[in-house]
Amino acid sequence: MTLEAAYLEQSTPGHETEEVKVIDLNPFNLDGEKDRRLLIRKNGEPVLLLQLYIRADDGWLIGSAFSEFLLNDTHMAIICGDHFHIFDLVTHSFRSHPLGDYAGHIYSVPDVNSVRLHERILVATYAHVLLIDIHAGIVWKSNRCAIDGVVVSSIENDMVLGQGEWDPPGGWRPFKLNLRTGLPI
Repeated sequence: MTLEAAYLEQSTPGHETEEVKVIDLNPFNLDGEKDRRLLIRKNGEPVLLLQLYIRADDGWLIGSAFSEFLLNDTHMAIICGDHFHIFDLVTHSFRSHPLGDYAGHIYSVPDVNSVRLHERILVATYAHVLLIDIHAGIVWKSNRCAIDGVVVSSIENDMVLGQGEWDPPGGWRPFKLNLRTGLPI
């Protein structure tokens, strides 16, 4: 079984998605606004369409230019807006966790370059790094690593290595975090 997913443009005609089950990932009830759509295929055939929502806060939409995902045979991890979502591909249930900041990037642990979802992931927001267990939720959230963007480059010897932008544009500074605690090294 091969699972794959891709974002669809909002204006895409529904020919490919007409017979596909649609699931709203909206933990915000009436305070959510539809933002993006993710089409999941199994062995090349469309099987599920996830509609991702972002939070509305006093009339402002809390969205981000970044929305990424990782998946394996049973789960899909998604960052969108200022939330992390874990979607169960078997039961079609989901859990959402507020990040407290705009989502930036998502990385598998221990291989940050893997496109396959593992049990633990790192989420980089515009200012922090979070370690998340796909079953237990947020394990830790780092101290501020930046003011306008965080990029994780690798995990080596239980250290998270990355860069944070402190003086935009281009004022990037390196950081090291303990993988077990999230504390700076």
